[in-house]
Amino acid sequence: MKNLLNKISIRYLFKAGTNRLSSLSILTSAGIAIGTAVVIIVMSVMNGFQNELKERILGAVPQVTFQNQEGFQDADKLIESIKEHPNVIDAQTFYINQSIISTNSITRGVMLKGTDENEISIIPENMIEGDLETLNQGSNIILGDALAYEIGALPGEKITLIIASNPDNILSIPRTISFLVVGLFSVGSEVDQNYALIGKESFQKAFSLSADSMLEIRLDDVLDVQNTVSDIRRDLNIGPSVQVSTWGEKYGSLFRATQLERLMVTLLMSLILLIAVFSMIISINNFVKDKENEIAMLRTIGYSQTEILRIFLQIIIFLGTLGILFGNLIGVVVSNNITELFNFLAKVFNINVMSTYYVDYFPSIVMFGDILLINGCSFVLIVLLGLIPALKAAKTNPIEILNRK
Repeated sequence: MKNLLNKISIRYLFKAGTNRLSSLSILTSAGIAIGTAVVIIVMSVMNGFQNELKERILGAVPQVTFQNQEGFQDADKLIESIKEHPNVIDAQTFYINQSIISTNSITRGVMLKGTDENEISIIPENMIEGDLETLNQGSNIILGDALAYEIGALPGEKITLIIASNPDNILSIPRTISFLVVGLFSVGSEVDQNYALIGKESFQKAFSLSADSMLEIRLDDVLDVQNTVSDIRRDLNIGPSVQVSTWGEKYGSLFRATQLERLMVTLLMSLILLIAVFSMIISINNFVKDKENEIAMLRTIGYSQTEILRIFLQIIIFLGTLGILFGNLIGVVVSNNITELFNFLAKVFNINVMSTYYVDYFPSIVMFGDILLINGCSFVLIVLLGLIPALKAAKTNPIEILNRK
């Protein structure tokens, strides 16, 4: 009996008298495939942009800072202890302060960081000219490329660093120090527009500092920053006199906005999949109506409502699963080649959709967990809504159908 039911279900998938899938099977599966693929592509691109944002901004700025106004007594020992935490990649002393740099024609506010060749951010990996070792060789400065182009100060040229003698007194006369631009970096984010690096000794002299008072930490999982900070405070018995700040205080709202944007865009694109499922259910419902006579005959010869329900539910599950599988294939292939696709479209239509962004490609990260979630939700939705036409077929009254004839 089960084999016969399966044969009936399979026969309904093909055009009568042929071995070709019917237009109903092809179109309904194609709709599900397109909807599934769109959601996978959108989620992959949003994952890519979120990761780029995390890497290019949070990778370049201090992710966690510990500050002690009295200075750290044994900074090297503290750093080694902090590195023992499993979420910590590296740690080092540094200095950071807002300042002003000036050329002959432009004055610009910047975030000035005092560091050395052991810089733990992604900046050393993104140097386009010069080397961090030159920071220890006098009054040298390295600028973000966007900042350098804006103020017109390329390597080999000098700029003026303006420092307030007494920040609490607006009438105090600022000091000016001349620095030589020895390098440029480009991390591909807003950091390139407002970030500059000088040596630690130069920073100490410029701001009259005598001790290492700040530590920065680079994390493996930047989203687990709060738990990491709590663990380090507890394990190292760091008291309340040490001020702790994290990337979340400055960039937290930006990342919350991107996560909300990812959610909203995914939900909106999911409407395409929902429409495809509804179209499939409507098509199956019409199919059930067309097959009323055959259903009545099956009921007459002894098939139960459960068996009729099973026939049409098998059809719906098969078409839905086929569409989901093809949607996964299309989604993964397009997601992994989306930059090439958009470059092709840009040439065809003579447009450059990435001209306003820091990156000239579409970052895309296909996550297995996202695909499982999409597949699971799609399958559940197909089965639940598919019960509507399947139940209609099962409840067909053979007497009413036969009396019409």
